[in-house]
Amino acid sequence: MHDLIVVGGGPAGLIAAGRAAERGKRVLLLERGPALGRKLLITAGGRCNVTNTASHDAFMLAFGRQGGFLRDALRAFDAPRLIEWLRLRGIAVIEERKGRVFPADQSAATVLRALADYAAAGRVEVRLNTRAQALLRGPARAAGVRAADTSIEAAAVLLATGGLSYPATGATGDGYRLAREAGHTLVQPWPAVVALETREDWPARVQGTPVKNVSIQALAYAAAAEPAGPARPRKLAEVFGEALWTHYGISGPAILDLSRDVVPAVLQGDRVELRLDLRPADTEEALDERLLHAIKRQGKCQVDGILGDLIAARTARLLLELNGIDPRKKMCQVSKSDRRRILRAVKGLTLQVARPRPIEEAIVTGGGIPLAEVDPRRMESRLLPGLHFAGEILDLAGPSGGYNLQCAFSTGWLVAESL
Repeated sequence: MHDLIVVGGGPAGLIAAGRAAERGKRVLLLERGPALGRKLLITAGGRCNVTNTASHDAFMLAFGRQGGFLRDALRAFDAPRLIEWLRLRGIAVIEERKGRVFPADQSAATVLRALADYAAAGRVEVRLNTRAQALLRGPARAAGVRAADTSIEAAAVLLATGGLSYPATGATGDGYRLAREAGHTLVQPWPAVVALETREDWPARVQGTPVKNVSIQALAYAAAAEPAGPARPRKLAEVFGEALWTHYGISGPAILDLSRDVVPAVLQGDRVELRLDLRPADTEEALDERLLHAIKRQGKCQVDGILGDLIAARTARLLLELNGIDPRKKMCQVSKSDRRRILRAVKGLTLQVARPRPIEEAIVTGGGIPLAEVDPRRMESRLLPGLHFAGEILDLAGPSGGYNLQCAFSTGWLVAESL
């Protein structure tokens, strides 16, 4: 009989299995797919943003009103402890802006290898291509799983199966099904960190063009409010960073940061508008002065060339066309009305969000096991003792930037500590 069966071979499952084995437990890890950590290998484009150096309070705040659930998990295994864990395995890290931490070699494979070696060192039994078909239940507690038509007994079971993002990496929702067998409910999964489709189709004409150093506000109008009505919008979020025009709308790090606040509003039927300031370092007055200066000193230059010095050239030409200004127009011919339209396009560009991209493309899945049904001190089910949860299967979704991976490591570690 095993002390722990871990279902899911991602970061939460691997760290839990390794730590439990290190503490002398007999551990079996079941992975439905042909290899461990397949989603981990593609995080941050393969660079693996392992954690974030935000303080405990700031870290929990990043998860919104549910962040307090992570207090015990962070006390057990936070970013400094993860960084030390990596260092002891020969993995140096580097910190980038906004506290994002990466392995110094920029390779997710290095992190996965360390996790797999950790499990192997503790003699964790790993079975690949093995699906957990059902939970076994003893007298009022979890008693193991049925897999490959074989009953495997254990004192405890950990579901670390992730969400529904990137199904090609093995995220199929099996954990949700097993949790329901134990009597758990489910917060409907939704794409939490994801690109956004817009009602406007013009972004497709400049797809692939980055939007650097942009400030973006997300505003929501209640479902019943008309766009031109008297209702005041509520501010969902504001970010500064980089975006990217796509064939369906807009993506990029800034949009991913916004999406966790935007998507729930869109899904409940609110009209959501994005307001982009493409030159946040300049006031409207200062930008108008630059245009006036160009009219006086560079009158024979084309307006697209002048505007192209301020924002991406492809975007500049398109915005001029959309606002009825010939990009080839000489600066000396630019009227006061033209200047107003340019300022509005640069300082107040608006986009209407149509929908998020499909959940299969989301970096993080929101929803999952309701936190009220889980004891945060042990990550244990309040409905079926001996059943534990860790990582993305929980109804926790943080922004991009290392928060969600650290959440997986912290919750997985806490499970192992609590056995």
